[in-house]
Amino acid sequence: MKARALVRLWSIFGEPLWIVVSMGFPVLSSLALSLLYYSIGAASYVGFAVLGGVMVSFWGNVLWSMASQFYWDKQEGLFEIYLTSPAPISAILIGMSVGGIIGTVPSALIVTGIGWVLFHPAVNAVWGGVILTFGLTLASLYAMGMTLSSLYLAYGREAESLNEVLQEPVSMLSGLYFPSLGARSPFPLAIQAAASLIPLTIGMDALRKTLFYGNDIWQVWPDLAILGVMAVVLLFASTYALKYLENVGRRDGTIGVRIR
Repeated sequence: MKARALVRLWSIFGEPLWIVVSMGFPVLSSLALSLLYYSIGAASYVGFAVLGGVMVSFWGNVLWSMASQFYWDKQEGLFEIYLTSPAPISAILIGMSVGGIIGTVPSALIVTGIGWVLFHPAVNAVWGGVILTFGLTLASLYAMGMTLSSLYLAYGREAESLNEVLQEPVSMLSGLYFPSLGARSPFPLAIQAAASLIPLTIGMDALRKTLFYGNDIWQVWPDLAILGVMAVVLLFASTYALKYLENVGRRDGTIGVRIR
């Protein structure tokens, strides 16, 4: 786990252009939404835009660096090394998650700092609830990325197009920059129910409540319980799916076949 986390960190901070891209995109999107809210007289939503800029960094990392990693490793001949090592696949996946989270923290801090300096969003935080919610949101998000990695491993380039399908719709439905659940949501109940199946949706709703509306842990415990269940279920699902694909690949002799 430590070895895979260190490799992930080195890959993120060892390339200057990647640092600029990974940190610049969330800043620009957050600034754009903040200015839009100011221009239409919705200054109270500026904090939502800053929070969305923080979380979109982690969401992008889940899609482009977590879910697709095993596919890229297989193309480069590294996946066979994972399988022949005594390390369990789950440890490698957790190492990828830990490295991805730590590597994305600078981007999140930059978005938070710039948003705070420029816009001074109103905050009424219960920090214990914020920290717990943030941790459970990341746990469920990266567990989902671990599950998606099995799709990339099985379907290759066909599954890679799933990134393009998920990126923007999930960003909208999950309410990265505006409330997508509850009375303030612009979506009908059916869409809200479907969006609630996404861990990011529940996490963003709970983060807004604890960070901007002063809700404590006991007021958001249903959201926290859902996030915890999602994290556990997705973690077991990812381990099972990858083990199943490994067994199929060994039996069919396709485990080391490059997918073009």
